Amino acid sequence: MDTSGFDDFSVEMGEYEVVKTKKFDRLWRISEGGSVDTRPLLYKGRVYFPSMNHNVYCVDENTGELIWKFKTEDRIGVVSAVMIHNNIVYIGSYDQHMYALDADTGELIWKFKTQGEILCVASARKNLLYFTSRDNYAYAVTADKGELVWKFKAYDELQSSPTVFEDRVLFASYDHNLYCVEAETGKLVWKFSAEQEMLNAPYLAIHERVVYIGSLDNNLYAIHVDTGKLKWKKKISNYGAMPTPVIHDNVIYESSREGTLTALDLDGNVLWVFRRNIIFGHPTVNDSKIYVTSEDKNLYCINLDGEELWRFRTEGYVWWMAAFSEDMIFFSSYDCNVYAIRKDNQEVVWKFRCPGAPSWCPPLHEEYEMRLKIPEELVKEESSEKRYDLGIANEEENTSEYQSKLTYQISTQYSSKGKYQIDSREEEF
Repeated sequence: MDTSGFDDFSVEMGEYEVVKTKKFDRLWRISEGGSVDTRPLLYKGRVYFPSMNHNVYCVDENTGELIWKFKTEDRIGVVSAVMIHNNIVYIGSYDQHMYALDADTGELIWKFKTQGEILCVASARKNLLYFTSRDNYAYAVTADKGELVWKFKAYDELQSSPTVFEDRVLFASYDHNLYCVEAETGKLVWKFSAEQEMLNAPYLAIHERVVYIGSLDNNLYAIHVDTGKLKWKKKISNYGAMPTPVIHDNVIYESSREGTLTALDLDGNVLWVFRRNIIFGHPTVNDSKIYVTSEDKNLYCINLDGEELWRFRTEGYVWWMAAFSEDMIFFSSYDCNVYAIRKDNQEVVWKFRCPGAPSWCPPLHEEYEMRLKIPEELVKEESSEKRYDLGIANEEENTSEYQSKLTYQISTQYSSKGKYQIDSREEEF
């Protein structure tokens, strides 16, 4: 079945090409509902996860029985997985708040308001909590009280999970940049620019002082974490590379929005490609097996040679990474369930159903079109007439703002379609 969104016709390679024609905004537009679109977190015999029905849930790891839930004012999910630090649950919401909850009881400790939706996994270092917002800012607040310490302004939306590395924090932006800032002050250390939007969720993969990140320009980048200089890049897709690969035994496993899982060595050479017809989520490695989710509603288990071992099918998209205990696998689905299955035989131990209809998700690849390929000499002529200076503005409390001329302007149109309402007829947990 063709899943590209284009008509079924034959084209000559070299005459036509896939072109990205609009800003990537798919994840901001997912509707309300009971879908769970995040990685469950295992902590002290419990499983924590949010839902697009506004709730954060805590259930028993062995039985799936509800222990507590906490309701926010809007959806939670996509990449907003729970993070726990010092027995405090941190979770961001589309309602523009970062929440801190007691991990044992679910009681609110504090919440911090931004000016945009929050789709990220927070991170912590010492007593600082880091997160990003659609309002273009990366934030550092005190982890115990939620008081602002610093904020860093990019020139477009941030949908990235800040990654702490030594005394620095890294995060990507829709302004095409990967930023590296000082963890204590938010002062810029370096930035690296790609050709299209960059986001990272979950945390960035950093191995032997090289950070690996995929971009919607179709490339996987290897960047020196100390300097921000490019080591290599590799095109792996026509519809965008997934932001964060996983590295195991010096092999990089990177998925794409084209439906490929690619294994590469540390120099960017392709070892093998596992291919299906629809977008893969982020891979994970556990017990020398690769687990990758997909919008074809399956969780795949693949060996280290790229051969499928088994798949488990649900009734909805299976998007974000799985989590693991000694003998079980935990993952979520757009069919509104969180699943716990056995590793050895894929038997369902339990599944937790979140109230609400499945969430609506915008069509895959709607940002791309098949177009007649422009001759290379014309591309060079056009590109020579355009100059982009993305600029940086770093704003801290009670300090002056760094300014640079912004000559690259981005216009965005947002639309809301077919928004599901939570089914009030279902009994709420």
